[in-house]
Amino acid sequence: MNIHIVGAGSLGLLFAGKLGLAGAKVTLYPRTKKQADQLREQGITVISHQIQTEQKVYGVNIRAWDEISVASMVQEGDWILVTVKQKNIDEPFVQKLSLLAGKHGKICCYQNGVGHIERMEKYIEASQIYAAITTEAARRDAIGIVTHTGSGETRIGQMRGVLNWKNIENSLMEWLNRAGFSAQVSKTIDKDVYRKLMINAIINPLTAIMRIKNGELLDKPERLQWMKWLYVEIEAVFQANHIHVGADMWDQVQHVCSATAANTSSMLKDVLAESETEIEWINGSILRLAASTGIEPIYNRAVYTLVRSLGGPYA
Repeated sequence: MNIHIVGAGSLGLLFAGKLGLAGAKVTLYPRTKKQADQLREQGITVISHQIQTEQKVYGVNIRAWDEISVASMVQEGDWILVTVKQKNIDEPFVQKLSLLAGKHGKICCYQNGVGHIERMEKYIEASQIYAAITTEAARRDAIGIVTHTGSGETRIGQMRGVLNWKNIENSLMEWLNRAGFSAQVSKTIDKDVYRKLMINAIINPLTAIMRIKNGELLDKPERLQWMKWLYVEIEAVFQANHIHVGADMWDQVQHVCSATAANTSSMLKDVLAESETEIEWINGSILRLAASTGIEPIYNRAVYTLVRSLGGPYA
């Protein structure tokens, strides 16, 4: 089995590096030829904070995403892990991904927010597409150098159905766990996706606006009040759309803040770097879900507008 990883950001480098160290056949696709040449020259280095190691990875094949223009290169049973941000999953990207996947490749999507699976299904068979939720934490320090800042859990499944579970367990799951990730099949991935969306839609914009680490949201009652306002509003929007995420989510949101207390959210990192954030695909998703319900999402609209005023440029 071959594993193709599209995207050479922190998550793509982490998965490529650790899977390569475990002996998997990995091809990594950075966006440009220049990035591909640099990675071929410098290789991948995986640094672990937890066990104080630094490992050089050999044997990962590198190919520029820009160079994909012809037929499928995957075989029956091969997997494609898509680790780019959702903003990159536009129509040209999906068309190129369909070339790579062909009729046999299985695609695993690691994006925040919702809507990208539906965009992919316009060009790729739904039975080939899987969603992944991961709490692995990583930081790209330079081209080819990634620091694994925190271990988490990865859950993989198919939206709106259960297909080929045995195949997943015998192939991708085996390699992910062999590489040191805690990975499991989820038969309720729809619920998992929306649970993560709620958590991200509360923590990410508030940390970006206040410019604080995740755990600092719990330090002041005013910050907790903003969290609760967003939580209550998102819960109402979900219920109006018949999306069920469980009754424990307020406790779960606070638990994630505590468990990732020292982390800088990806949205805050983007704001500090003056880059486009993922607000459109996180709180923007909440706004779109609310549009047909009659609910006016005032708190989500407020943080959405504030974060867009901080990050950029936006298309």
